[in-house]
Amino acid sequence: MNKVRWEEILAVSARLFREKGFTATTMEDIAAELYITKPALYYYIKTKHDLLYEICESAINRLIEGVQQIKDLHSAPEDRLRDLVRLHVSMFSENGDIITVYLADESELPAEKRDFIRSRSREYEAMYREILAQGMTEGVFRDLDVHMAVRAISGMCNWLSSWYRPDGQMGVDEIADIFVDLILNGCRTRPEGKRQATAKRRTKPSGAKTGAKNKAKTD
Repeated sequence: MNKVRWEEILAVSARLFREKGFTATTMEDIAAELYITKPALYYYIKTKHDLLYEICESAINRLIEGVQQIKDLHSAPEDRLRDLVRLHVSMFSENGDIITVYLADESELPAEKRDFIRSRSREYEAMYREILAQGMTEGVFRDLDVHMAVRAISGMCNWLSSWYRPDGQMGVDEIADIFVDLILNGCRTRPEGKRQATAKRRTKPSGAKTGAKNKAKTD
Protein backbone atom coordinates (compact mmCIF):
# COMPACT_ATOMS: atom_id res chain seq x y z
CA MET A 1 0.00 0.00 0.00
CA ASN A 2 1.22 3.48 -0.87
CA LYS A 3 1.85 5.07 2.54
CA VAL A 4 1.60 8.65 1.27
CA ARG A 5 -1.72 7.90 -0.43
CA TRP A 6 -3.01 6.15 2.68
CA GLU A 7 -2.14 9.12 4.89
CA GLU A 8 -3.94 11.38 2.41
CA ILE A 9 -7.04 9.18 2.57
CA LEU A 10 -7.06 9.34 6.38
CA ALA A 11 -6.51 13.10 6.40
CA VAL A 12 -9.26 13.82 3.86
CA SER A 13 -11.70 11.43 5.55
CA ALA A 14 -11.04 12.97 8.97
CA ARG A 15 -11.57 16.48 7.60
CA LEU A 16 -14.87 15.53 5.98
CA PHE A 17 -16.07 13.66 9.08
CA ARG A 18 -15.28 16.76 11.14
CA GLU A 19 -16.89 19.22 8.73
CA LYS A 20 -19.98 17.27 7.67
CA GLY A 21 -20.31 14.74 10.48
CA PHE A 22 -19.54 11.04 10.29
CA THR A 23 -23.12 10.00 9.53
CA ALA A 24 -23.63 12.55 6.76
CA THR A 25 -20.33 11.85 4.98
CA THR A 26 -20.46 9.20 2.25
CA MET A 27 -17.76 7.15 0.58
CA GLU A 28 -18.68 9.02 -2.61
CA ASP A 29 -17.84 12.31 -0.83
CA ILE A 30 -14.44 10.99 0.19
CA ALA A 31 -13.64 9.59 -3.26
CA ALA A 32 -14.65 12.87 -4.93
CA GLU A 33 -12.47 14.89 -2.55
CA LEU A 34 -9.53 12.62 -3.38
CA TYR A 35 -10.23 12.84 -7.14
CA ILE A 36 -10.51 9.08 -7.43
CA THR A 37 -13.34 6.70 -8.22
CA LYS A 38 -15.28 4.91 -5.53
CA PRO A 39 -13.90 1.50 -6.63
CA ALA A 40 -10.39 2.94 -6.33
CA LEU A 41 -11.16 4.02 -2.76
CA TYR A 42 -12.41 0.51 -1.97
CA TYR A 43 -8.98 -0.78 -2.95
CA TYR A 44 -7.67 0.86 0.24
CA ILE A 45 -10.63 0.51 2.61
CA LYS A 46 -13.89 -1.44 2.54
CA THR A 47 -16.33 0.55 4.70
CA LYS A 48 -16.77 3.98 6.25
CA HIS A 49 -16.63 2.41 9.72
CA ASP A 50 -13.27 0.87 8.83
CA LEU A 51 -12.07 4.36 7.95
CA LEU A 52 -13.31 5.71 11.27
CA TYR A 53 -11.50 2.92 13.11
CA GLU A 54 -8.24 3.69 11.30
CA ILE A 55 -8.59 7.37 12.19
CA CYS A 56 -9.26 6.61 15.86
CA GLU A 57 -6.38 4.15 16.03
CA SER A 58 -4.07 6.66 14.37
CA ALA A 59 -5.01 9.30 16.96
CA ILE A 60 -4.50 7.13 20.02
CA ASN A 61 -1.30 5.60 18.61
CA ARG A 62 0.20 9.06 18.15
CA LEU A 63 -0.66 9.95 21.74
CA ILE A 64 0.81 6.73 23.13
CA GLU A 65 3.97 7.08 21.03
CA GLY A 66 4.39 10.59 22.45
CA VAL A 67 3.88 9.25 25.97
CA GLN A 68 6.63 6.69 25.49
CA GLN A 69 9.04 9.37 24.30
CA ILE A 70 8.24 11.46 27.38
CA LYS A 71 8.84 8.47 29.67
CA ASP A 72 12.21 7.85 27.99
CA LEU A 73 13.20 11.51 28.21
CA HIS A 74 12.19 12.46 31.78
CA SER A 75 12.04 10.85 35.20
CA ALA A 76 10.82 13.79 37.29
CA PRO A 77 7.00 13.81 37.61
CA GLU A 78 6.70 17.57 37.06
CA ASP A 79 8.64 17.36 33.79
CA ARG A 80 6.61 14.39 32.65
CA LEU A 81 3.30 16.05 33.46
CA ARG A 82 4.35 19.29 31.77
CA ASP A 83 5.37 17.51 28.57
CA LEU A 84 2.33 15.26 28.58
CA VAL A 85 -0.03 18.23 28.75
CA ARG A 86 1.91 19.93 25.95
CA LEU A 87 1.68 16.76 23.86
CA HIS A 88 -2.06 16.53 24.45
CA VAL A 89 -2.63 20.18 23.50
CA SER A 90 -0.31 20.08 20.48
CA MET A 91 -2.37 17.27 18.95
CA PHE A 92 -5.09 19.79 18.14
CA SER A 93 -2.77 21.88 16.00
CA GLU A 94 -0.75 19.09 14.43
CA ASN A 95 -3.52 16.50 13.96
CA GLY A 96 -6.66 18.51 14.63
CA ASP A 97 -9.09 16.67 12.35
CA ILE A 98 -7.92 13.22 13.40
CA ILE A 99 -7.99 13.87 17.16
CA THR A 100 -11.33 15.68 16.97
CA VAL A 101 -12.98 12.85 15.04
CA TYR A 102 -11.53 10.36 17.50
CA LEU A 103 -13.08 12.25 20.42
CA ALA A 104 -16.40 12.97 18.71
CA ASP A 105 -17.15 9.79 16.77
CA GLU A 106 -15.40 6.91 18.52
CA SER A 107 -18.81 5.82 19.87
CA GLU A 108 -19.92 5.12 16.27
CA LEU A 109 -17.52 2.18 16.00
CA PRO A 110 -18.78 -1.41 16.18
CA ALA A 111 -18.62 -2.73 19.74
CA GLU A 112 -15.47 -4.88 19.39
CA LYS A 113 -13.44 -2.15 17.72
CA ARG A 114 -14.79 0.50 20.09
CA ASP A 115 -13.76 -1.60 23.08
CA PHE A 116 -10.25 -1.97 21.69
CA ILE A 117 -9.86 1.77 21.11
CA ARG A 118 -11.12 2.47 24.61
CA SER A 119 -8.64 0.00 26.06
CA ARG A 120 -5.87 1.91 24.28
CA SER A 121 -7.28 5.16 25.65
CA ARG A 122 -7.04 3.72 29.15
CA GLU A 123 -3.37 2.95 28.50
CA TYR A 124 -2.84 6.62 27.71
CA GLU A 125 -4.73 7.80 30.80
CA ALA A 126 -2.71 5.38 32.91
CA MET A 127 0.35 7.53 32.17
CA TYR A 128 -1.35 10.51 33.79
CA ARG A 129 -2.25 8.39 36.83
CA GLU A 130 1.30 7.05 37.06
CA ILE A 131 2.76 10.57 36.99
CA LEU A 132 0.40 11.90 39.66
CA ALA A 133 0.95 8.87 41.88
CA GLN A 134 4.73 9.20 41.50
CA GLY A 135 4.58 12.90 42.35
CA MET A 136 2.50 12.22 45.46
CA THR A 137 4.92 9.51 46.60
CA GLU A 138 7.88 11.86 46.14
CA GLY A 139 6.08 14.70 47.91
CA VAL A 140 6.12 16.90 44.80
CA PHE A 141 2.34 16.75 44.40
CA ARG A 142 -0.17 17.09 47.21
CA ASP A 143 -2.65 14.34 48.06
CA LEU A 144 -5.05 14.09 45.14
CA ASP A 145 -7.98 12.00 44.05
CA VAL A 146 -5.98 10.66 41.12
CA HIS A 147 -8.91 9.44 39.04
CA MET A 148 -10.78 12.73 39.38
CA ALA A 149 -7.62 14.73 38.70
CA VAL A 150 -6.98 12.76 35.48
CA ARG A 151 -10.58 13.31 34.37
CA ALA A 152 -10.21 17.04 35.00
CA ILE A 153 -6.93 17.28 33.07
CA SER A 154 -8.25 15.19 30.16
CA GLY A 155 -11.46 17.19 30.07
CA MET A 156 -9.58 20.48 29.97
CA CYS A 157 -7.37 19.31 27.11
CA ASN A 158 -10.06 17.48 25.14
CA TRP A 159 -12.41 20.48 25.27
CA LEU A 160 -10.03 22.16 22.83
CA SER A 161 -11.80 20.16 20.12
CA SER A 162 -14.84 22.40 20.62
CA TRP A 163 -13.18 25.80 20.45
CA TYR A 164 -9.57 25.72 19.27
CA ARG A 165 -8.94 27.32 15.87
CA PRO A 166 -5.49 27.53 14.22
CA ASP A 167 -6.21 31.15 13.27
CA GLY A 168 -7.52 32.08 16.73
CA GLN A 169 -6.17 34.76 19.04
CA MET A 170 -3.93 32.31 20.92
CA GLY A 171 -1.47 29.86 19.47
CA VAL A 172 -1.24 26.32 20.73
CA ASP A 173 1.96 27.06 22.69
CA GLU A 174 0.26 29.91 24.56
CA ILE A 175 -2.71 27.70 25.38
CA ALA A 176 -0.38 24.94 26.55
CA ASP A 177 1.47 27.40 28.82
CA ILE A 178 -1.82 28.38 30.51
CA PHE A 179 -2.93 24.77 30.92
CA VAL A 180 0.45 23.70 32.30
CA ASP A 181 0.42 26.57 34.80
CA LEU A 182 -3.09 25.74 36.02
CA ILE A 183 -2.47 22.01 36.25
CA LEU A 184 0.96 22.09 37.88
CA ASN A 185 -0.02 24.73 40.41
CA GLY A 186 -3.15 22.75 41.18
CA CYS A 187 -1.15 19.57 41.79
CA ARG A 188 1.95 20.87 43.58
CA THR A 189 2.39 20.44 47.31
CA ARG A 190 1.45 23.65 49.10
CA PRO A 191 3.76 25.35 51.62
CA GLU A 192 2.71 24.69 55.23
CA GLY A 193 1.68 28.29 55.84
CA LYS A 194 -0.64 28.34 52.84
CA ARG A 195 -2.21 25.03 53.83
CA GLN A 196 -2.97 26.35 57.30
CA ALA A 197 -4.39 29.60 55.92
CA THR A 198 -6.62 27.69 53.53
CA ALA A 199 -7.82 25.42 56.31
CA LYS A 200 -8.66 28.44 58.50
CA ARG A 201 -10.66 30.05 55.70
CA ARG A 202 -12.64 26.87 55.21
CA THR A 203 -13.41 26.39 58.90
CA LYS A 204 -13.93 30.07 59.82
CA PRO A 205 -17.42 30.54 61.33
CA SER A 206 -19.83 32.90 59.64
CA GLY A 207 -19.32 35.33 62.52
CA ALA A 208 -21.29 38.12 64.12
CA LYS A 209 -21.74 40.01 60.86
CA THR A 210 -24.22 37.44 59.55
CA GLY A 211 -25.98 37.37 62.88
CA ALA A 212 -26.23 41.15 62.90
CA LYS A 213 -27.84 41.08 59.48
CA ASN A 214 -30.37 38.52 60.60
CA LYS A 215 -31.13 40.54 63.74
CA ALA A 216 -31.61 43.69 61.70
CA LYS A 217 -34.13 41.89 59.49
CA THR A 218 -36.20 40.75 62.47
CA ASP A 219 -36.17 44.05 64.41
